[in-house]
Amino acid sequence: MPDTITTQPPGEQPPPLKYDRLQTTGALRASWIRDPNQICPIAPSQLTMQNMEEAGWGIRHQKRHFPPDQIYEETVELGLSGEKLYRKIVLWKSGVSPGQYWVNDYMLQTGPGVIFAMDSFRPDSAYWAQIAQAVYQDEHFLEDLKYVFQYNIINPETMLFVQKSLYVAANGLVWPDDRLHVWEENTAEYQALLGTRLAKGVAYLVLAAFPRGTRRIARIVTWGGRYIPYVQMRFDIEKV
Repeated sequence: MPDTITTQPPGEQPPPLKYDRLQTTGALRASWIRDPNQICPIAPSQLTMQNMEEAGWGIRHQKRHFPPDQIYEETVELGLSGEKLYRKIVLWKSGVSPGQYWVNDYMLQTGPGVIFAMDSFRPDSAYWAQIAQAVYQDEHFLEDLKYVFQYNIINPETMLFVQKSLYVAANGLVWPDDRLHVWEENTAEYQALLGTRLAKGVAYLVLAAFPRGTRRIARIVTWGGRYIPYVQMRFDIEKV
């Protein structure tokens, strides 16, 4: 489906985009989330942990953990527990084609109201959004999901956009910066962030997990780690 937005009244020129393709991509996905009457290719996800076990996925449930060290303080400041109650799960499934072998690999940590997105590698499996929903829903009610963290980001598209296009003098920023910067819905920066690869996964999670028009990603928060300046991102999910 092309990344085009068609809500501009006839005869009016659309405003110039500050961030080009990424902003167009993110604005389109935000409109899918907001408007249930728009045509949207993302269907509700039916994937469960049981489905994955039956399909031959390897699943390792690790011991309960504290929130990730790199974002522990930010997690506790939101009012989330700092106790050792968060479940970490590693999931993997091999894939084979002529002359190639690979492993689809995901690592997630979940707790009441929150998903911490860790490492993932997906050549040909279910999408990250489907995996994340299945893992979270296995222990918690979807209705309670409020936050998704993408932390220690190394995905090139997402990382480079934040460091080279967002944290620039024109925005009054410079990278690295360990202060939290909030990008509200409908701003150019929010739209462009939502168009990056990892953020699109969170948009698809909202689209697949909730009836459209009932939830929104109210804001995206970015910062650099206090000790190692990886890109950190938080997505705030709110009822409409």
